[in-house]
Amino acid sequence: MRRLNSRKSVAFFSSKNKAAYKVAQNERVIVETRDCFSGLVKSSTKKFEDIPMSKVNPATGPIEVDGLVAGDVLCVSIEKIKLGNMGVTVCSPELGNLARDVRRSVTKIIPIKGERARFSDDLWVDLRPHVGVIGVSPANGELPTYYPGDHGGNLDTVEIGDGSKVYLPTFVDGAMVALGDVHASMGDGEVCGTGIETAADVTVRLMKAEGLDIARPMIETSKEWMSYAAAKTLDEAARLATSDMVRFISNSRGVGFEESYMLASVAADLRISQVVDPLVAVRMAIQKKYL
Repeated sequence: MRRLNSRKSVAFFSSKNKAAYKVAQNERVIVETRDCFSGLVKSSTKKFEDIPMSKVNPATGPIEVDGLVAGDVLCVSIEKIKLGNMGVTVCSPELGNLARDVRRSVTKIIPIKGERARFSDDLWVDLRPHVGVIGVSPANGELPTYYPGDHGGNLDTVEIGDGSKVYLPTFVDGAMVALGDVHASMGDGEVCGTGIETAADVTVRLMKAEGLDIARPMIETSKEWMSYAAAKTLDEAARLATSDMVRFISNSRGVGFEESYMLASVAADLRISQVVDPLVAVRMAIQKKYL
């Protein structure tokens, strides 16, 4: 199995990016990823303010997927996430939902062992490994890898773990997908701006998704489908995610808007992915048994 080295990475999703790697459809590869601070935080003396934003959220790639053309839907199938043995969490007056209440910047180095991470001497946190950044090149311009959007990017969604699939609309031939920013664990919202940030090896397969028409990312787990949207406000992100889910229900069940809308209201859940990036993000989940 090929390993795609994390030394080849991008700080922006851009239509001008050239492929660092090329894979065949359905080829299984291991993508090496650095943590969201590019491995620069090795002790608690290093603070968030010391890290250049150009080093935040490096995404390994871009990876050109053979046979995909602009307008196709890319499926990123995540088979396994192998975490590093150390994680980093920070809080800062410049970061997070309560940034103005933070009096001093703090960095916590968190050992990862087995199925848990040692948050403090008397507290271990259960792991919830997932990939934070998965995105494709936009049609025009460039977007920092710490931005979420219709192209994917900084999705920060806890369900994107082993066995899940992420579906992305593509805007350039080959998709030019890149990924990184793995979390050993994170709560919905990522309220202080970080989860347990760590390096990882992510085993994936990349392929064209047939029969799926989407404008924004969607996520599939063993039990659920999720629509995902990022916007300047939670209200707008929620409206977009709901609209996408209602459309998905309508197409899946072959029923009209009103029937789909009501089913979403009684059976689907709105969840906050994160409230700390330049755009906030919401997902709507429905169990597969209702489709």
